[in-house]
Amino acid sequence: MKSRDVWLLLLVTFFWGVTFPLLKIGNRYLPPLSFGAWRFFLGALCLYFWVVRRRGEVWHKRRDFGPLMLLGLLQTTIMGGALHFGSSLVKSGLTSVVLYSYPFFFTFMAFVLLKEDLSWKQITGMLLGFVGLVLAVDPWRAHLTGPEIAGLIILLCGAVSWGLASVYLKARFKEHDKLAVTTYQMLYGSVVLFLVAALIEGGVHFSWEPVALGIISYTTLFTSALGFAILLTVQTRYPAGSTSVYLFLVPVFGVTFSSLILGEKLTLNLLLGLALVALGIVIVNRMSTQGRPNYKARITVNAGR
Repeated sequence: MKSRDVWLLLLVTFFWGVTFPLLKIGNRYLPPLSFGAWRFFLGALCLYFWVVRRRGEVWHKRRDFGPLMLLGLLQTTIMGGALHFGSSLVKSGLTSVVLYSYPFFFTFMAFVLLKEDLSWKQITGMLLGFVGLVLAVDPWRAHLTGPEIAGLIILLCGAVSWGLASVYLKARFKEHDKLAVTTYQMLYGSVVLFLVAALIEGGVHFSWEPVALGIISYTTLFTSALGFAILLTVQTRYPAGSTSVYLFLVPVFGVTFSSLILGEKLTLNLLLGLALVALGIVIVNRMSTQGRPNYKARITVNAGR
């Protein structure tokens, strides 16, 4: 892989890692679902103009509406909503670790639904990731509160939905422009998320506070728009395993910046759990592209995160 592309992937993981503590701060100014809806909607608009300029088409084909809507529900409405709502209940460093357990769900569901091979090394990677997740969550703590438990369950549901969305993307949109797919699913999913926010939060809220505007701008431009554009551009040049393995750095950055920005404590269990999750993701991703002569490169749509 060219050094320029390596640096671009590291930049994306940095963008997404920093996002987690910023979500926690943003929740002080905006209800989480409204925050998520605005962030994804504005990000989709930024990507839309990019896609139109690149493809010369102002909209997608009519027959793709249903599949794009379903992908948007899984990827943006459910996963994105779970990310923002869960982050309001759980520490941001732990949020990044739990959410990025999604590659294990993706691999397992690809085995069940797409009949892909599942090697013993991949199974080992998933078991390591599960053990790491348990260590990071530390469920035996006596002071684990009800809201924290609820937040962890919500985040796990988001990770499952992300894995299912990735499987559906792979099965339904093999020949599609992945940046265009990301744009339209994010647009549709964010519109539904606006409706959910209106029902649950008593309306769609927005804040003109400078800090809130700064965080919304960052998560719109760098996390949702530029991050996806860079990742998907680089992924078209290499096998999926060569690029997606870098994504395990997102929770590393997430935990690090949550400690630096929010002062969250780096416990030994959290660090050990993070290491095992990262190792498991590396094993799963590396083995996903080895030993399969008919394997087609996988491009995974990510939320930011």
